[in-house]
Amino acid sequence: MVKPVAKLFQNPEKNIMAEIGKTAALMHDVIDLSIGDPDMTTPQPIIDAASQAMLDGQTHYTASYGAPEYLQAIVDFHNQKFGSHYQLENVRATVGASHATDLAFGALLDPGDEVIIFDPYFTPYEIQVKQYHATPVFVACKVENNFQPQKADIEAAITEQTKAILVNSPSNPTGAVYDEATLQGIADLAKKYDLYLLADEVYWPYVFNEHQYLPLENFAPERTLVTGSLSKVFAMTGFRIGYLLGPAEIIDAAGLLNEGVTYTAPSMAQFAGSFGLQNFAELSQPLQAEFKQRLNYLGTELNKLPWAKTIPIAGSIYLFLDISGSGMDDVTFSDYLLEKAGILVIPGRAFGPAGQGFVRIAATQNMAELEKAVAGFKSLNFEKESLSK
Repeated sequence: MVKPVAKLFQNPEKNIMAEIGKTAALMHDVIDLSIGDPDMTTPQPIIDAASQAMLDGQTHYTASYGAPEYLQAIVDFHNQKFGSHYQLENVRATVGASHATDLAFGALLDPGDEVIIFDPYFTPYEIQVKQYHATPVFVACKVENNFQPQKADIEAAITEQTKAILVNSPSNPTGAVYDEATLQGIADLAKKYDLYLLADEVYWPYVFNEHQYLPLENFAPERTLVTGSLSKVFAMTGFRIGYLLGPAEIIDAAGLLNEGVTYTAPSMAQFAGSFGLQNFAELSQPLQAEFKQRLNYLGTELNKLPWAKTIPIAGSIYLFLDISGSGMDDVTFSDYLLEKAGILVIPGRAFGPAGQGFVRIAATQNMAELEKAVAGFKSLNFEKESLSK
C-alpha cells in the first residue's frame, strides 16, 4: 500500500476559491466577476519589449536572483517613487507575488512560529504559513472600521511565538486602503515586539477617491519585506513576474530556498517588466482610470439596492458587498446569483470568517458587462421582511 500524502493535505478544508475557479473555466454565458484577472490585454509596448528580448536571444536562464536590468529597474522605481533606499542586494526576481510571499515565509519561519494575518485575507496566505509548520493567527477586521485593523486587536494577538505581521493594502478582498495611523500602529508594534513585517503590495497603484497609498516599508524599513507583482499593475498576469524586496540577509536566505523551487524567473518576462517599470506612468494610467470608473460605478449602483451595502471605494480592483440584507448567507446568495442572473462572484467566507455575509466582486469585465451585471443584481427578488439596510 502506498503511503499517504503529507498530513497537511490529508483532510483539506473546502477551498471555495479553487472550486469557483474550476466553475468559471467550465461555464459559458456567465458574467465572471470572480477571479482577479484583468480583462485588458497587456499594453502593446510591453508585449513588444518581451518579443524583442526573445528575438535578441534572451531565452535562457538569467542569474538566479534575476536579470541585472530587471533588478535595477525595481530598485530605481521604488527609490524614486516611494523614497526608499534599496540597493541590488535588497531585491530578487520571483514568479509573481505569491512566489515572493512563499519565499519570504520560508526565509523567516521556523516550526512553531506565528504569523498575524488580517481577516478577511487572500486565501493562499494560510497554507503558505502552514507548509513551513508555522501557525497563522487571524485578527478580524470589521466593516464598521472600513476593514482597517485595530492596533489593540493586533497587540492582543501577539505572543512569544509571533514572528511577523502580514499587511495587504490595498486589500484583497475588501479594497481597504490602510491609513497613516493604522500603518504607524502596526510599525510601532513590530518595533516594540521585534517582529518582521511582510507587505503585500500587489494592488498599490489602485487607490482612488482621495485615498493615499502609503508604503509600509517607509514606517519600518529595517524589518519590512515587500512582495510585489506586475500582474495587476500592467495586466501581465500570464507573464508570472514579481519581486521580493527586503533586508539583504532575508533576500539571501530566500535565494537559497529558491534554488530548488524555480531557480529564477522567466527571462523574457523580466525584460518586459523592466520596460514597464521604466515607462510606468504612461502604461499604468489607463488601467488605473478604467478600474476607478468600474469600481465607482459598481459602488454607486449596487448601494442603491435595498438589501445591499458597500463600503466607500478606496482601492484594489474589487468591491466587497454586504449582502446580509438579502436574508441569505454568502454561499447561498452566490449560488442564487449564479442561477438567477448568471453572475459568478466569490462568497466572502472564502477569505475567512470575517468575510461571512459579503461577496467579492472583481471589476475585471468591461463596462458593458458590468452594466449587465448590475441589471442582474437589480433583478433579484427577496422577501420584503429581509429588505432592510
